[in-house]
Amino acid sequence: MRMQQWKWWSGALLIGLALACGEPRKSEAPAPVAAADPSLEVATATVTRGTIQPRLTAAGSLVARRQSEIGTEVQGKIEHVFVDVGDRVEQGASLFQIDPSSYEAQLAQARAGADLARAERLQVEADLERAQALRSKNVMAEQQIEKVRTGLEVAKAHERQAAQLVELARLNLARTLVRAPYAASVAARLADEGTTARTAPQTIVLVLQEASLLEAQVAIPESQLHLVQLGDPAALRVQGLADPIETRVSSVSDAIDPVTRTYLVKMDVPNPEHRLKSGVFVHVEITPQRASEVVLVPRQAVRSEDGESRVFVVRDGRAEPVPVRIGLVSETSAEIVSGVKPGDEVIVGDALSSLAAGQRVRVVQAAQPEART
Repeated sequence: MRMQQWKWWSGALLIGLALACGEPRKSEAPAPVAAADPSLEVATATVTRGTIQPRLTAAGSLVARRQSEIGTEVQGKIEHVFVDVGDRVEQGASLFQIDPSSYEAQLAQARAGADLARAERLQVEADLERAQALRSKNVMAEQQIEKVRTGLEVAKAHERQAAQLVELARLNLARTLVRAPYAASVAARLADEGTTARTAPQTIVLVLQEASLLEAQVAIPESQLHLVQLGDPAALRVQGLADPIETRVSSVSDAIDPVTRTYLVKMDVPNPEHRLKSGVFVHVEITPQRASEVVLVPRQAVRSEDGESRVFVVRDGRAEPVPVRIGLVSETSAEIVSGVKPGDEVIVGDALSSLAAGQRVRVVQAAQPEART
């Protein structure tokens, strides 16, 4: 029985194979290929109206608000230097002394010349008085009187000149003792006793720095030209100090550095306890005034090229660049002064970096910017 079943199954298998090999397979039609969509997928965000509070961070340095190289206005040997590096001096304090002996002699000589000029003037005045008396008696001619009068004017001029020489000699003598022009600390001592100080070129003896009031200086990029204004609050962080130093912007330069394309911003830093040193690195955070009810776009929607800012909008399925004027800028948003209006859709996302003007695009998603920043 099993042998018969096996024969039957074998025959059925052979018949099936013969039918499969003998009947040709029908060809299957190729699946249709969808046409490639050449448009670029982009995301958009709606232009809104809101409030923006920008914050600007920059690295800078603390510098002395005033620094002076102190030399001598008169030539001579340095007799004594009263201060050294690190000393703090008050305004008017003695810094160094030039040997005054030659200037004392010059003052004495000038005073003697003034005495002589005064005596000559008195003599001519007496001569004029006698001449006028003789003229009244018709003993002396008028021409002689005029000559004496002229001599008196010359004598007076000599007296004035001698007085000026005395004043100059007195001033030069006073200049031998050099005093501090303002309260400061001694940053450098460049000459010692025995050095001959010269006036041309001037010998620099000391370098002073104003220590009680420093200045933070930071360079702000040209792209943020209108961001910082006088009086804007600022927080300064200095390594080693736990708390930030609160101050305000005291100076904004009107000039752009042609090399770095930045402008200089300064902030006064009171230093009454002299905890801070000139040259210290400082991290500055400036908080410009906030603006309300302004037109806002996501910061990433703005593209700047060749000194011009623009955004891209979708019109008739294509990316169209629109020049815009930027106002305040925060970490996430940018104020648009002109170019687009609330309700417009601007392109955002990674596709923006490679987008070309007029390129076909297809909006796949939309993102909403924060109204308040």
